[in-house]
Amino acid sequence: MKPKKTTRDIPVWLDTATRALVEDIIGLLSERHPDLLAILLYGSVARHEERPLDVFDSSDVDLLAVFDSDDPLLDVHQGDTLSHTLGLAYTRHLDAQREVHVLFTSRSLQEWDPTFIANVSRDGILLYKRGPLPAPFAA
Repeated sequence: MKPKKTTRDIPVWLDTATRALVEDIIGLLSERHPDLLAILLYGSVARHEERPLDVFDSSDVDLLAVFDSDDPLLDVHQGDTLSHTLGLAYTRHLDAQREVHVLFTSRSLQEWDPTFIANVSRDGILLYKRGPLPAPFAA
């Protein structure tokens, strides 16, 4: 039986062009990387505390992509492939008004500081899910 896929709405307070980029990133990563378990939005945009677009240093969009892997060096070992996938989305959405940064992690989350994981768990918004989530994000 295939794991059920769930995609949640991207927050409406994100501008249309950046929302389209985030949707494309989710679509491409989920299509091209069947080991993708989840994508979470975290940081100031998730908390709806983002700096506005009309200021010099407007907030970026932070995404955490969780893969069904035990490899703590996932981003090193699959970095070229993952970067290529992201590059496709970035080049199709040059009009996005906010930068979108994607971090990659294994399901063990062992490569990250526990405080970071706790913050993502507390403030994060689950945008995509395929299968069971790691314990900190399962609640």
